[in-house]
Amino acid sequence: MNVHSVQGPMSAAAQKPEDKRAKLLDAALELFETRGFDGVAVPEIAKAAGVATGTLYLYFKDKAALVNGLYRHWKGAYNAMVLAPLPEDLGPREIFSRTWQRMTLFAQTYPRAVRFMDLHHHGAYLDAESRSLSRDYAEVAQAFARRARAQGAIRDIDPILIVALMWGAAAGLVKFAASGALTLDTKSATAMEDALWRAIATEESRL
Repeated sequence: MNVHSVQGPMSAAAQKPEDKRAKLLDAALELFETRGFDGVAVPEIAKAAGVATGTLYLYFKDKAALVNGLYRHWKGAYNAMVLAPLPEDLGPREIFSRTWQRMTLFAQTYPRAVRFMDLHHHGAYLDAESRSLSRDYAEVAQAFARRARAQGAIRDIDPILIVALMWGAAAGLVKFAASGALTLDTKSATAMEDALWRAIATEESRL
């Protein structure tokens, strides 16, 4: 289900401003995810959203502002789900497991958004506010790595490698699922979690 979808028929004139903005974000997500930033023109996005091109500029000053608005929307939603506080008494393995479960739940629920973020997170058109959302995830991973290393749970590994492993694995599952090569379900997510943990854990923590 699309998180922006408006229920029931509604004329263009009767649509509320937030409805039109949501439709623009929906259309932009589909087009940017399938064709990239440079492969999409503003009038195409407006047409797909069912609004006039001029209407798009009421909400976003240009295409860069639109892709940043879209990125912030989905990265913010991702961070809210994945980085939500966990119980303080959890050990490193449990923290890793719950974080991975949140990541794969998001990927299962919003696969197009995951593919969009994976495609665009290094885009030169992303502004400082958008990039700061990516740093939030990296900072949490670094804090986890420091604690886990201090407890002897994981090897002496650069925290950014943990970010790369987990995000890359989640995005990869989404891509393979889209191609029909696998089903992104609990079984595949759990198998990947085990492989990832074994890649970073000390010998003692793998048992």
